[in-house]
Amino acid sequence: MKVRILLILIGLLPLPVGFLINRLMMTIWLYTISSGLLWFTGLFFILLWYIAGFVSVKWVDSRKDTLIYLNAVPGLVLILVLFQEFIIGRYWPNWAGISTQFYYLPLMHVSSNIMRFLPIRTIMLAYICIVAFSIQFLASFLGRKRGERSLRG
Repeated sequence: MKVRILLILIGLLPLPVGFLINRLMMTIWLYTISSGLLWFTGLFFILLWYIAGFVSVKWVDSRKDTLIYLNAVPGLVLILVLFQEFIIGRYWPNWAGISTQFYYLPLMHVSSNIMRFLPIRTIMLAYICIVAFSIQFLASFLGRKRGERSLRG
């Protein structure tokens, strides 16, 4: 049970980092924010999801449980983003609306660069979040798969 809570807590990590990036962009680095830092944070979280999937082989018995618990928070945030963008057509003007926008901020630079190769004409935050979630999910899946292979021998 403690391991599942740990996986959920790992899933929460992009939120405070997203708030920190926003704060840095709005105060200190208004015009000088380095795209290198944004690439670094995106790649850091992709690597974190891979490592969490890899290490979870020792903690959680099934691959399905690992993927569910590690990606529960990103999945919930994605559902909230899609609801706000496509159903109500605006973001909530409270912490829930702000948090859903800032959650994927650390991965936004990586996912928006990947989107350049997709045949989508209108780039919306929802599409960037879908790509970011897909990257996180794929990283955790590949990490878990690699961990299972290394455990077998």
